[in-house]
Amino acid sequence: MNARRTFISIVCIVIVSSWTGLAGAQPAGPPAARPDVRAIQLPDGRVARLVVTWGNEGCRARFAIDGQEPVPVHDGPVAGTIVADHGVVVLAYAVEDPRAPFRLRVSRPDGPGLGGPVSVDRPGARAGVPFAVVATSVLDGFAVFFQEVEADDPSAAHTYLLGLDPRGVPRGPAREVEVPWSLAAVAWNGHGFQLALIYPGDGNGMRLSMVSATVDGEPQQHPDWASRAGFIADVHLAAAGGRVLAFYRGGQGGDRLLESDVTVIRGWGSEPPAARDHGPLPQDRVIVLDTRDGDQV
Repeated sequence: MNARRTFISIVCIVIVSSWTGLAGAQPAGPPAARPDVRAIQLPDGRVARLVVTWGNEGCRARFAIDGQEPVPVHDGPVAGTIVADHGVVVLAYAVEDPRAPFRLRVSRPDGPGLGGPVSVDRPGARAGVPFAVVATSVLDGFAVFFQEVEADDPSAAHTYLLGLDPRGVPRGPAREVEVPWSLAAVAWNGHGFQLALIYPGDGNGMRLSMVSATVDGEPQQHPDWASRAGFIADVHLAAAGGRVLAFYRGGQGGDRLLESDVTVIRGWGSEPPAARDHGPLPQDRVIVLDTRDGDQV
């Protein structure tokens, strides 16, 4: 896949004026500058989006597909994502629940709205705070990674992997995997998972890090440095033609659309090549990757 054949669709998300922002993949906290929007493009060209916001009444999550009314998903602290394939859109999210914090809802773009929530138990008795949820399609369904942090230690993350069939139905219970790093995105690389992580960094700024994992979600090496130091947010991974590309909001001020080839896991502490800069990315716009042309991203 030639990098010059990379296609990126930047879609302006219209947010109800009374909503205020929530930073993505963060535990419950104070309002941030803008809503956390996760958006994907459907085969028919419409955009589906999950919008999480903070307001005077707390945290709220809403789901919408172009041309349809937004559907309430959850009121309260939540982390979530959406993924589309196999003719369905899967909404996966985590809430504060001592026993069954992981939730799924499925939408058929040509069907009536969004299905009801399905709760998934957390293995073991450890309760946590929703931190991040990432998902990808695989050949025979979907894979979802749910991540929580401990309430009394935000640096202690616990990650759980759940497999879904092509209809978005769990194949079995979720199970904990040894992924203690902050999740940002995931892609199926043909023989396992490519996990994008956020390394908080040092005084120079944040970094995108990558680690590959087996089909069982077990890391295969220590994470690398996949980006130069700076600001990292809204990470998307696209796998096609034997390569994995990361697209993300970056730069020193978080106002640039950047692209990094993360196919090869490099080394920790090794400065990676400079990212490809696609230009300004205003705060009122989010990244939507158009992968409808197969090997073109």
